[in-house]
Amino acid sequence: MVHANLLLARLPTAARDRLDRRLEPVDLLRGQVLQRAEEPTRFAYFPTSGLVSLLALTAEGPTLELASVGHDGVVGVPVILQTSRTPYQAVVQISGAARRLRADLLTAELGDSPALRDACLRYASQSLREVGQSTVCHHFHPLSERLCRWLLSASDRVHSDTLALTHENLAQVLGVPRTAVSMAAGDLQRAEAIRCRRGSIVIVNRRRLEVSACSCYAADREDFRLTPPPGDTRVLPSVRPIP
Repeated sequence: MVHANLLLARLPTAARDRLDRRLEPVDLLRGQVLQRAEEPTRFAYFPTSGLVSLLALTAEGPTLELASVGHDGVVGVPVILQTSRTPYQAVVQISGAARRLRADLLTAELGDSPALRDACLRYASQSLREVGQSTVCHHFHPLSERLCRWLLSASDRVHSDTLALTHENLAQVLGVPRTAVSMAAGDLQRAEAIRCRRGSIVIVNRRRLEVSACSCYAADREDFRLTPPPGDTRVLPSVRPIP
């Protein structure tokens, strides 16, 4: 289990200590809405564990994940980009913890700390690339490949092969009916790639999932190895190393 936010961990000590005094520890509970679409952003969340989905909403009800945030980033890109409202809904998919900061305080810190501003802008750029990759993935790749990609990426971000989520959660992020997810997950279980339990999915053969995943998974791994600032030689991978 990861207990550090890598974006914050990469900050110089002085900048991190200054910010640390303003951060508030909070729990992230599955299903909790951290930010509502088209409403002002009140807080930014720096997860230390768990997983948050950024969901596009439709008037008819179905949702689709644009990007996800783990311990490698921040839920609050609209604050970084100085936009007044959140264009998506941020929902906790896997329970965990975070450090929270009021949006106005983050705005002030971004103005006062070049190191924090640069780190957040680098992350915002990576997040926007993920949105683009997900758009291509949802349009061109079949559900079975997208499901494998999502399970692998989620496992990398939470550093666990046991994912505490349901088929309903997966339907929410993949933009398909729950029955379609159940059929695709059943195929993977029969192939002995995963094991479905009540309220969780266990990855039992990563290699089979990797072979079955679309090419977007490789792009996910490459994009979310946080790029260190110039002169920083620390090794802080944002995802679990490939065995």
